[in-house]
Amino acid sequence: MKTLQVSMENRVGCTLRGIVTLPETNEPGPFVLNLHGFAGSASGYKYLHTHMARMLADHGVGCARFDFYGCGESDGEFSDMTFDGLHSDAADLYAWVRAQPYVDSRRVFLSGQSMGGYVAASIAPRLRPHGLILMCPGAGMWYGWARRADRVTQSGKDYADLEGLVYKMAFNYSMAAHPDPFEEAKGYNGPVIVIRADDDKLVDDESCKRYAGLYQAAEFVRVSGGGHNFATIPSRTACEQAIWKFIQDNL
Repeated sequence: MKTLQVSMENRVGCTLRGIVTLPETNEPGPFVLNLHGFAGSASGYKYLHTHMARMLADHGVGCARFDFYGCGESDGEFSDMTFDGLHSDAADLYAWVRAQPYVDSRRVFLSGQSMGGYVAASIAPRLRPHGLILMCPGAGMWYGWARRADRVTQSGKDYADLEGLVYKMAFNYSMAAHPDPFEEAKGYNGPVIVIRADDDKLVDDESCKRYAGLYQAAEFVRVSGGGHNFATIPSRTACEQAIWKFIQDNL
């Protein structure tokens, strides 16, 4: 296994920084680009995404994990992050991944967890990845967020204190300007897996079933326990096993 610290410049000249994890091979191979959740980082909660990348490398599949603009080690402040920016960052990262010499550009899977899953599903019809991996995709964020932002701005502020982060209401308004998330996700025809823990308190079962119902070739996997971040050893193991089986079946 090889680990590379990498960076790329997005379309507006800001540097996004991340980690690439590769199997021990010199040949271009199948690859996963994983997108982290809201206010998260490339590592994921309790290193969820790091562990997944290492598991994939053990099976001969590379993986890239970047911090979005305003998150982790990437340029920018969290307060300046917008939903449109997440879309453009994800598209720029996807193009960057496909251009790397260690990547088989015909077999790039797009993956995302929570907000990252929402973004991945939204841009998949345009990018057309080889496969789509949605871990508890957070489409429910879209519903009612403009009204929540209105309540904050009517109090005389344009931001909320998100556990020490300046969270600007511009993010909510940017997201609200997008179509319904399930409409935005329509049009992708590749294989899809949707994974949810059965005790997830942030993303409900119905949202995941609606996503799975959009696609011609989709499976919906429920794992036991672990909550929104698959935060038990059995839950994480089951999530990773489902992802590997999905990739293996679609190589």
